[in-house]
Amino acid sequence: MSFKMEVASLSDTGKMRNNNEDNVLTDGALGLAMVADGMGGHSSGEVASSLAVKVTRDKFESMRNTRLKPGAYEEKYALETNQLGFAVQLANSVIYEAGNSTPGNKGMGTTLSVLFLNGDKASIAHIGDSRVYLFRDGVLQQVTEDHSMVMDHVRKGLMTLEQAERSPLQNILTRALGAQKTPAVDLKEIPIMENDRFLLCTDGLFKAVPVEQIAGIMKANPDARQACDILVRTANANGGPDNITVAIAAFRKKTLKETLGDMLKL
Repeated sequence: MSFKMEVASLSDTGKMRNNNEDNVLTDGALGLAMVADGMGGHSSGEVASSLAVKVTRDKFESMRNTRLKPGAYEEKYALETNQLGFAVQLANSVIYEAGNSTPGNKGMGTTLSVLFLNGDKASIAHIGDSRVYLFRDGVLQQVTEDHSMVMDHVRKGLMTLEQAERSPLQNILTRALGAQKTPAVDLKEIPIMENDRFLLCTDGLFKAVPVEQIAGIMKANPDARQACDILVRTANANGGPDNITVAIAAFRKKTLKETLGDMLKL
């Protein structure tokens, strides 16, 4: 079974920041969506997040077109998922080198969460504390793991989720692109069902809008573009303490005509 992806996105500076260090990239034809939240002095955070989405997209598209198999390969995942992971690692190398070769960019880095439509499943690559949620049958479920100090403490039972949300340490990341030469990038594959919607977002959304409210907005607004707009407006209404970036990918089954059209293109 094959699915079609319809995607919408929106990014906003928020109420408290002077510039937007987030970046978002969507490519419906390629079946790709990603968000990145940059960090660093001056404009280097914006540079890092911009490099992350551009390099990842370009390298992934190139590898997909040539069917190139990465040297480091996880057999439990499809070729495309491994290619996605390799593309993210390449983006890390570019950001790491840029951060170490230019004094003004030293220490720059970024989160990155990527989703790719791969037939009847979603391939996900993720690093940092931006998030990917699955909205299915009225339930919103986080499918990525935050790479942050406080969430590490929550997973170890050293802190409750409520304590983590109030902690002054919540912005300290344990993993990000540009921070190391070869950081671990989480990969995941999720089987898709009809009417699934995936929400990709930076922390400017979920730190300003409770998860229950995000779920309510998703439920009340099936149109992806409208949902993106309301999510960003709600985060700003709640103070907009950070840049806010969201992307929503909605899936439906391809019609027989669409499936036959794909076969004729091969």
